[in-house]
Amino acid sequence: MPSSASGSARVVEELRKTLPKLLREDAEVRGHFLAVMSEYFTTREETQAILTELRQLGRRIEEQGRRIDEHTRTLGAIGARWGMMAEESFRAGVRSLFADQPGVTVEHWRHRDEAGTVFGYQADVDMDVVVRDGRLVVLEIKASISAGDVLVFQRRVKLYEAVTGRAPDRAIMVGAWIDERAREVGAKLGIELVSGVSPPAI
Repeated sequence: MPSSASGSARVVEELRKTLPKLLREDAEVRGHFLAVMSEYFTTREETQAILTELRQLGRRIEEQGRRIDEHTRTLGAIGARWGMMAEESFRAGVRSLFADQPGVTVEHWRHRDEAGTVFGYQADVDMDVVVRDGRLVVLEIKASISAGDVLVFQRRVKLYEAVTGRAPDRAIMVGAWIDERAREVGAKLGIELVSGVSPPAI
C-alpha cells in the first residue's frame, strides 16, 4: 500500500501538469482558483494604492533630503564664518601682546606673490614682522597649526627674505593648538612653535 507522502507527491505532480490547462480553458476553475489565491495576494487596486503611497513617501523623503542639505549648507557657512572670526580674534589678541612688550614694534608686511611661490598661484602674502633692538622676527599667528601650515610659513619666510633682502633672526609660529607632526616639521626647519597666548620674549 503506497504511503501518504508518495500519494501527495503524485497529486502535486498531477496538478502541475493539469492546472495550467484548466485555468486557461475552464472559467469556473479559474474563478475558484483566483478567489482562493486572493487571500494571499493583493488585488490590482490594492497594489496600485501601495505603489501610490510609496511614490508619495519617496517624494516626502526627497523633500526632507533637500531641506537637510539646505540646513547643512547654512550651518557650514555659519561655522566657517565663526571660525574665521575666532581666528582673527586670536591673532589680534596675541599680536597686541607682542606690541605691549617694551621696545617692540610690530609691522604688518604684505606682498603680491606674482610667481605663486607660496601657494602655487598668484596671491597676496601677509606676515607680521616684530622688531626689537635691531633684531628681526617674522611671526605667524593661528588658532591651530598643522604640519602643512609650517611648510607654508617657511615659504612665506623665504619670500620675505627674497623681496626685502633681510634675513630674520627668528621665525616663530604661535598657536592655541599645535599638531605633534607640526612640531617635528618645525624643529627640522628651524621654526619655533609656541602654544598658548603668551608670546615668547623677543
